[in-house]
Amino acid sequence: MNYMSNSKLIDRRNRGFSLIELLIVLAILLIVATLAVPNYLAARARANEASAASSVRAIITAENLYRNTFSVFADLPSLGSEYLTDSLLAAGTKSGYVFSSTPGSSPSLEFAVDATPVLSIGPSATGQRNYYGDETAVIRFNLTGGADSTSPPIQ
Repeated sequence: MNYMSNSKLIDRRNRGFSLIELLIVLAILLIVATLAVPNYLAARARANEASAASSVRAIITAENLYRNTFSVFADLPSLGSEYLTDSLLAAGTKSGYVFSSTPGSSPSLEFAVDATPVLSIGPSATGQRNYYGDETAVIRFNLTGGADSTSPPIQ
């Protein structure tokens, strides 16, 4: 009898998991994923926004360095060719944002930097804030559209 009990025990161990056990594990994993994915996407969008604000600051600094060297402000590709910004930023896209820097009508006196999220709506948004900076070195943002010199400054 003892031999038969051990034989049944060994057979039961070799069978693996039942379908119900696998479904319970799958349901638990789906619940965890449902809770984790939105938080991950929101954290990624916040990180992209912080990176965009930092990149606008870097462009403003590069513009001022360029002006001190060449007596005029430059567009974004020129800043990259003078090694004042990194190659991703000089190309115009970084961390889910599109950047542009254009000198004004009087290139030695003014410029404008814009940062716009690639996707600003939906669960896979790369960011919600649009950023703006100019020769005043104040970074401004707007949640509803393009930011400009009248938008509130970031704190």
